Amino acid sequence: MRADFRDDGVWEQFKDEIVTPTEEGFVASVEFVEDRALIGLSGAEIAASYPHAYPRQYRHPVVFVVDAVTVSLPEHPLLVVNLKEGDETGPFRTLPRQVQAIENNLSIVNMDFFEFARSAGPDGVFRGF
Repeated sequence: MRADFRDDGVWEQFKDEIVTPTEEGFVASVEFVEDRALIGLSGAEIAASYPHAYPRQYRHPVVFVVDAVTVSLPEHPLLVVNLKEGDETGPFRTLPRQVQAIENNLSIVNMDFFEFARSAGPDGVFRGF
C-alpha cells in the first residue's frame, strides 16, 4: 500500500524488490495499491484504519505500507499491519526483502503474525530469523 507519494522512483524500487524472488525462490503474492487517503497519517493511524477482518473482508492476511517513515529511513522498513480476525497483535516494521517470507508463511498458515512481530529488533524492525 502506497501512503507516501513524494518519490515515484522509490515506489517503483520497492515494487521491484518485493516482486523479485528471494535466493530460495520465494515469491510474494501481493497487490500494489496507492491510497492518497493515507497521506500524512502515522503508522498507528494507518494500522487503526484497517479492521481485523481477514479472511471475511480481505484477500490477504496483512497489508505492507510504504509510508513517510519507510521512505525516510536508510533501511526503508515497511509498516506491516495485521488484518487477521481475532488476532490483535499490533503492527511492526520489516525490510522490503522480508515481505516474501512474511507473506508466504502467513498465507499458508505456517506461522502467525505474532511470531514475526515478536522477532522484530529493539527498534521494532523485523530483519529475518
